[in-house]
Amino acid sequence: MRPMNIALLGSLAAFALAACQGQVPDAASSPQGTWKGQLITDDGVCPVYDQSVLKIRDHDIVFSPGSDAIVLKGHYSQGSTRFVARDTEAGVNHEPYHMLFRGYPVGMTIGGTYITPRCHAHVTLLRQATF
Repeated sequence: MRPMNIALLGSLAAFALAACQGQVPDAASSPQGTWKGQLITDDGVCPVYDQSVLKIRDHDIVFSPGSDAIVLKGHYSQGSTRFVARDTEAGVNHEPYHMLFRGYPVGMTIGGTYITPRCHAHVTLLRQATF
């Protein structure tokens, strides 16, 4: 088994244990924390080799697609069920290269899409257990 799969299984086991004990709130009522998942390419070329990370802390949203090299940022309002993070960098010929993450709660997970001029992907993010 690949190391990433073992780490994911460990996180899932800890999450499942906490959920069974009633300690883990659903994503809509308490999205604060760190969420991880694998992007799945719908179209184009997407960063699918590493896990993507969504962090929601206080009023800040940070999304790193497929690695920590790119960071999209957004603002979280208490009670909101939409999580949006974006960034724009200079692309080819200094044209703006827009990157967008849109997330939403789906039970105990956060679903979302990651969109750039070269990539359209979806992701299911699982809450990471805090010890």
